[in-house]
Amino acid sequence: MKETKALKKRVAVTGLGVVSPIGIGKEAFWQSLISGKSGIGPVTHFDASTYPCRIAAEVRNFDLNGSLSPKNARRASRGTQFAIVSTQKAFEDSGLNLSLTDPYKIGLSYGTALGPMDIYERFGATFYERGLKRVNPFFLGMMNHNAMIGGLANFFNIRGYNTAISAGCSSGNVALANAYYSVSIGGADIMVTGGVDTPIYPLTFGLYSASQAMTIRNGDPKKAMCPYDQRRSGFVLGEGAGTLILESMDHALRRRARIYGEIIGCALTNDADDSTVFSPEVRDMVVAFQKALDQSALEPEEIDYICGHAHSSVVLDKKETQVIKRVFGDHAYRLSISTIKALVGHSMAGGTAMQSIAACLALYEGILPPTINYEVQDPDCDLDYVPNIAKRKKIKTAMVDSFGLGGTNVAIVFRKF
Repeated sequence: MKETKALKKRVAVTGLGVVSPIGIGKEAFWQSLISGKSGIGPVTHFDASTYPCRIAAEVRNFDLNGSLSPKNARRASRGTQFAIVSTQKAFEDSGLNLSLTDPYKIGLSYGTALGPMDIYERFGATFYERGLKRVNPFFLGMMNHNAMIGGLANFFNIRGYNTAISAGCSSGNVALANAYYSVSIGGADIMVTGGVDTPIYPLTFGLYSASQAMTIRNGDPKKAMCPYDQRRSGFVLGEGAGTLILESMDHALRRRARIYGEIIGCALTNDADDSTVFSPEVRDMVVAFQKALDQSALEPEEIDYICGHAHSSVVLDKKETQVIKRVFGDHAYRLSISTIKALVGHSMAGGTAMQSIAACLALYEGILPPTINYEVQDPDCDLDYVPNIAKRKKIKTAMVDSFGLGGTNVAIVFRKF
C-alpha cells in the first residue's frame, strides 16, 4: 500500500435518500436494483408519439406527503420537489436530529445538469404565447439552478457552506466530490450532497432526440438500454434525485451513526474537445482514475468494484472499458463492474448521485447490483459487468466514475468502514 496522503478529516457516508423511477426511498431503490427491476416505460408526461424515442424512466406515484404547502409546491420545480423528498429521506436514514445541530455547521453541495426544465418550458410557453404581462414575476426566482439549492437550504434550515454544481451529466458526483473536500478541510461537520434532474419535457426531450444519442428501440422499453452489450444503441432519458449525507468521521462516531462507507479519494479532469457530444479520447479520464487512486493511497489491485457510468452509448461504454483496462491492467479482468443506468435511465445529476448511493449500499450489504440486458458480448467490452443477476460479494473498496457534456470526468473511491 502507498503512503497515505490523508486530508485533515476523514469523511463518512451516514445517510442515503432516493427519488427514482424504480422506487422512492433507499429500501425500495435497493430492492429494485438487486432484483434487476427496470423503471423504463412509455412516456406519460407529454405526447411523445411523434418523437423518435418514445420511452423514458419516469418517477411515478410521486407524492410530497405534505412536505411543502400547496402554495410553496406551486413555486417549486419538479426537481426541487424531488431534491427535498430525497434529502428528507436521507436525513431520516442518517438519524440526525437537525433541531440539535448548529445550522451553520451543515453545508450543501448539490448538482443539476439542466436545472428546473419544467419551469423554463412552462414560463417560456406563457411568454411566447401570451406575452410579457402574463408571466409570473416569481419565474425569476424559480428559473435558475441555484433555486433548487435555495429551496433545500430553506426547507432544512441549512445555513453553512452551500453551492449549486452544474457540470453536465457528472454533476451529482462532482457535487459529492466538492462536499467531500468541504468536510475534509473542516468547512462543515455535515454536508448534504447529491444531484437531481428532470429532463422529460417536450423541448428538452426534443433536443436530446436531435442529438441522436438516444435509442429509438421502442418495442420493449425494459430491454431498450443494454450497456456494454454489442446491441447498445443509445440511452433513455430518466429523472430523479439522489442525496447522500456526509459527516466528519469524528462527528459520526460521537453520535454512533451507522456508516455506509468512507470516502477516501476523488479527482476531476476535463477532456472537452471539438466533438459534437463527447470526446472518444481516454487520456484525461485515465488521469482522473489514477489521481483518485493516488489520493486514496491505493494500488489499482486494491479496488474490488466499479459502479460505472455506462448508459448504453456505442462510443462511451467502449471508452469507459478502455479506461478501466488502461488503469487496472490485468486486474481489470478480476474487477466486478456494473451500471445501474438500464434500470433508472440516464437522469444526469440524479443518476450519477444514484451511482454513488448504489456503491455505498454494495459496500454495506455485500451485494453488487447487476448490469441488466447484457446478452451479446462486444469484443471491445469484455470485462465482468455482473451480467443480469446481482452478485453476493464482500468488497472492501468501490470506485464510481462519471463523465458528461462539457468534458467533466470525476472518479470517487469509497472504502468499507
